[in-house]
Amino acid sequence: MVEDREGGSGVKSVSQAIRILNVVAQMDGPVSLKEIAARAGVAPSKAHRYLQSLCTCGFLSQATKSGAYDLGMETLRLGLAAINRVDIINRAGEALSSLTSETESDSFLTVWADNGPTMVRFERSKKPAMAMMGAGVSMPVLNSATGLVFLAFGNPDRVAEVVRRQENENYDAVMKQIAARIETVREAGYASSIGVIMTGRQCISAPIISYDDKVIAAVSLVSTKPDIVEPDSKEVKALLDFCKLYSIRKRGYSEETLIEKRIAI
Repeated sequence: MVEDREGGSGVKSVSQAIRILNVVAQMDGPVSLKEIAARAGVAPSKAHRYLQSLCTCGFLSQATKSGAYDLGMETLRLGLAAINRVDIINRAGEALSSLTSETESDSFLTVWADNGPTMVRFERSKKPAMAMMGAGVSMPVLNSATGLVFLAFGNPDRVAEVVRRQENENYDAVMKQIAARIETVREAGYASSIGVIMTGRQCISAPIISYDDKVIAAVSLVSTKPDIVEPDSKEVKALLDFCKLYSIRKRGYSEETLIEKRIAI
């Protein structure tokens, strides 16, 4: 029987549906309603309702003759997306040292977590601009180059959740103040900040993007050189080329999206 890990703040029906989906996922092939209900610890009639809903959404499929259930195309799509993202983050992280050498700048890779942009990899240059930083360090959401990348290209709901928690009642006012800056980041394809991480340090950041133009991870460069933030700087070009290399390329679209044009996918 699948362990019930539902928390007090969770939505019970969603937790139950995921529990049933996991039962099917753990099997070697198509499985009957009776076995699914037994393994999930629910009545067959209740399991049937959840199974039909999951089939309607495409997360499960049902064989016409046997009536057995198996994983659907939506589950496959999510699984492949997760694999792609993990693989991209790993490969980009391993290649970060080459970007550091090319730009002579400190570099780091961040992903979106519960506290906002969170560092998962840091590479220090031969002439470091900042102290060594480890995984788990969070970047400011609203004014750092890294945070602005996630504001511009991140999932709006996930971003809003963190910003609302940090800003409380001031959320709407704060977002209104930085709306123009976020749009500038979208148009440029990268963000910049001066003196946010450390006094006298310039930072530029760009997104590694998925099929939907949403950021998978952000790559950032930090330097004491003042011209690093300029659109025509060699550091900006190197950063955008790097992000182009590790972004997920689209297939079958007749027109490039805005961020594709900026990083030339």
